[in-house]
Order: sequence, then structure tokens, then C-alpha cells
Amino acid sequence: YNFCGDDTCLPEDDIKKELINHFNSCGEVLSVIVPKDPHDSPNLHRRAVVILLGDGAEEKALQLNGTDIGGWNALVKVEPEQEDEESSRYRSSLIDELMNDPKFWYGVSVRGYDTSLPVDQVESALKKHFSYCGEITHVFVNTLDKQTNIYFSLQEEEARALDLHGTKVGGLKLDISRVPSVLSNRPLGNGQIGLGYTVP
Repeated sequence: YNFCGDDTCLPEDDIKKELINHFNSCGEVLSVIVPKDPHDSPNLHRRAVVILLGDGAEEKALQLNGTDIGGWNALVKVEPEQEDEESSRYRSSLIDELMNDPKFWYGVSVRGYDTSLPVDQVESALKKHFSYCGEITHVFVNTLDKQTNIYFSLQEEEARALDLHGTKVGGLKLDISRVPSVLSNRPLGNGQIGLGYTVP
């Protein structure tokens, strides 16, 4: 989603914090990108890209159009399929940030748990089950695909998590596999990332 605001004098971290607080009711805020103006690097764009995950996230975010965010006038719209030059620049900035964010370098996908449980209970149970593997940097419970992605700081922590394949949580056997990441998916020739394909 593109967000347009008026106050670009705030520090970038403060802008991100305001946006996260404002949009977290719509779904999980996976990332907030506030690109700098390439023509005037000290200044920030009046736009930001907010990446949301969750059921109905798009509709909920669009309902926030026109709302006040700490004195900003929020103009919310879905990122278009046909990208103009500016949108393309934002997308490139997003890809660069995700590729350089260690939080998403190592992770596992977990299936087989009780998907009838509330999201917070699933997250709590899986965090407890995988806590011995190492530092968990991020957990995303995907209610649509009935799976959860759990990310770690180090590759050896990911390996420990993979070793838990077949163990049980709540009496149910877990199916655990590696999550495709920028480390296991080389950029394609056009600079895009081939998600889901691991180079042998």
C-alpha cells in the first residue's frame, strides 16, 4: 500500500513507528519502507510503502484513507499492478531492504499444528517449542495457508529447527521445511527474486 503524509521533517524511525501503530489493526505489518528522495537525499519522500499480511488487510487499510496520523493526512491506496517509474523505485527500495534485513535470512515453515487455535495461541506454542533453537527474530502465522514461518538469527539455529521435523505440539506431529530466502534464491537477471526456487 502507498501511504502519503504531510510531515517529512520527522526522523525516519518516528515515521515508521507512527505507521506501524496506525496500520497494525489491519493485519501484520511486515515492513515499512520510507524511501529517500534520490534528487535531494537529506529529505524523505512524502510517501511510504506499508507491507501488510493477513485476512482482509487490504480492505481494512483502505478504510484508513483520510484518517489522521499524528497530524498527517493519510492517503492510502493499493500498490498498482502497472508500475510507474516512482512505484518501481519504491519496489526496488523494498527489495533492497528485505534482502539486507538479517531478520528474514534464516527460517522454517511449520505445518501440522492445530489450526483451529487463535493466532496468539499458535504463536505462543510454537515460540515455546522452537525457543531452544536460538534467537527467534520473527514469527508469521499464515491463517490462509495454515502454516507458520519462524525466522532465526543464525543458520545453525535454522538447522536446529529443521531437526524438530516430526516432533509434536499439542499431540500433533509437525511438518517442518526451510523457508525460501534471499540466501537460497539468487536474484534473476532482471534483478527480481525467484521466490520458492532454491539453486542447487
